[in-house]
Amino acid sequence: MENYAKVIIEKKRLSSLQESISIGKQIMERKLAAYQKKIEKFEQAGEMDTEAFIMSFNKGELGDNKKWLEWDHVASVVNLLKKKLDDLESLKYEY
Repeated sequence: MENYAKVIIEKKRLSSLQESISIGKQIMERKLAAYQKKIEKFEQAGEMDTEAFIMSFNKGELGDNKKWLEWDHVASVVNLLKKKLDDLESLKYEY
């Protein structure tokens, strides 16, 4: 059990916690969808997918153009939101 943490909450309050987590997930999913649309626009304009862009950008092949910095930021936000959503999906509740 050392890989787990416990959150102690009264049983009667568990539904409020679950609802709050669900609302948070919905908000993150909407944000993720909006950022993914931005990624699509960057990919169309840059004529490459985000994975190829990140590799080139991190190697310093593209320079520090404002649009590259913004694309890198948006890609980072997408990855962060995906990780957070994955973390929330892995929550388990014991009664």
